Amino acid sequence: MKILIAEDNFTDRLILKKLVEAQGHKVIEAENGRVALERIQESVPDIILLDAIMPEVDGFAVAKAVKSEYPERYIPIIFITSLTESESYVKCIDAGGDDFFPKPFNKVVLQAKISAFGRAKNLYQTVMDQKKEIEFHSEHLIQEQQVAKKIFDNIAHKGALAEPYIQYSVSPMSIFNGDILLAAKRPLGGINIFLGDFTGHGLPASIGAMPASDIFFGMTSKGFELYEIVQELNLRLHNILPTGFFCCAVVAEIDFEENSLKLWNGGLPDAYVLNRNTGQVQELPSNHLPLGILSQEQFKANLDVRSFEDGESLFVYSDGVTEAENSAGELLGRDRLLVALCEGVSEGRGFDCVTNTIKDFVGEYEQGDDITYIEVKNHKELNYQVETEVSQTYAISGPSDSSIELNLGPKSLKSFNPLPTLSQHLMEIGSLRSFRTQILTILTELYSNSLEHGVLGLSSELKKSADGFGEYYRQREQRLKELSSGYVQIKIKHEEIERGGLLTINFNDSGRGFDYQNLQKSFKQKYLSGRGYPLINQLADSLTFSDGGRSVTVCFKWNVEDV
Repeated sequence: MKILIAEDNFTDRLILKKLVEAQGHKVIEAENGRVALERIQESVPDIILLDAIMPEVDGFAVAKAVKSEYPERYIPIIFITSLTESESYVKCIDAGGDDFFPKPFNKVVLQAKISAFGRAKNLYQTVMDQKKEIEFHSEHLIQEQQVAKKIFDNIAHKGALAEPYIQYSVSPMSIFNGDILLAAKRPLGGINIFLGDFTGHGLPASIGAMPASDIFFGMTSKGFELYEIVQELNLRLHNILPTGFFCCAVVAEIDFEENSLKLWNGGLPDAYVLNRNTGQVQELPSNHLPLGILSQEQFKANLDVRSFEDGESLFVYSDGVTEAENSAGELLGRDRLLVALCEGVSEGRGFDCVTNTIKDFVGEYEQGDDITYIEVKNHKELNYQVETEVSQTYAISGPSDSSIELNLGPKSLKSFNPLPTLSQHLMEIGSLRSFRTQILTILTELYSNSLEHGVLGLSSELKKSADGFGEYYRQREQRLKELSSGYVQIKIKHEEIERGGLLTINFNDSGRGFDYQNLQKSFKQKYLSGRGYPLINQLADSLTFSDGGRSVTVCFKWNVEDV
């Protein structure tokens, strides 16, 4: 090692030099503190043997300067001293000394001290090298996580969370979030919401969020029913997540025109409907296992269906809210959450009251879980907009002169939704994609009328009350389950015309038919809202009935100049 000997007494310095060199070390000499500091600047030694009392600059000042100048380096300082008072030893330690070597010198003791500090210095250097390596890999890992997070955010983007009727809060524990919150506008109006809480925290917990986001946004944009989206989410997560990993989730569909709410809750805390008009808070219980646990054969995608009137809000949250902890180790709990919701419900400030309650309760205490919650309001003073049509003009392409035909029997009607299949075929026709919303609306209304009112014989009168709304869907599910006969036939033909095309859509069902002549009287009313055939009549170029109302044909002309 390279050892500095700072001693103003020549004889003592010479003796120490001989003893140190005899151990095989290189010696640098300094006759006072000033020279010692100069030698250290020239070449930092491994160990310093330092006389406490020296002219110009004493050993205490040299020690303090070394410790201040080189805080990241381990340079042991052994004070050479004839002082024996305890106060002198304390002064040496306070100045930065690591040990003492008293006069007169003992060769064996000096050798032992230098060897011990040599081992300590090697150990320190090993630790520092490992620390630098860990810091390097840690920095590299953070960079990789930031890149992965950017990709993750692009896939699990916020979607429609910026809509004026939505308030939400996402507070993750780390770079990656075990909670996932998504919102997507439905092609026919309204919105789908997905709040998921994956097992664990950080990167492992967020892995399942990417396929879940892809399924949620993709299937929503194609017009799939909510139960189909839930089924596909469970199937994918069941296939990819390892044993012990799953996703507690709420998936909801809100239709602002029909004032309806469909909800599936698997493993998350109970959701709430807040009624600003009555001041009531209604509980929507969790009644399913989380996504990814059950196989598709065991899984149930039954939805809770209810009316969702003007002035009502849906509040959904992850368990990180009720498990938020304060400095005293207390949990926020369900009771405090309910109190906050009840305080804000009548003023439409449920979300704000919950936010303030969490903030006041937790304070500066470090959170122990991801905290996510959202409120979706059905308040008519807010601006609701149906998903706008595709603005981009596409060249005429795809199956421009084509036809498609589907014959759905009772088994297919129970388990198969033909709308995404039909939509995917039609959207392959270039510029027809620009009329996506109109086409999906027409197809959805035609199929809904053929299945629900035709084959199943349901009456839309049930939907005129809140209780009747739930009864309508209960009967729909029950009649589908018991269905043993019946059919819906779908024929779609597309023809090219100058600068556009013509779609001819025919739906035929096995129902009893209806008095369509009386219905057609309402077509004189010019409006673009509501459901059913009056809306189709406004969107299409022609709407005709036959076979006692069991068959309906729609013609839809489109022109690229209208895009």
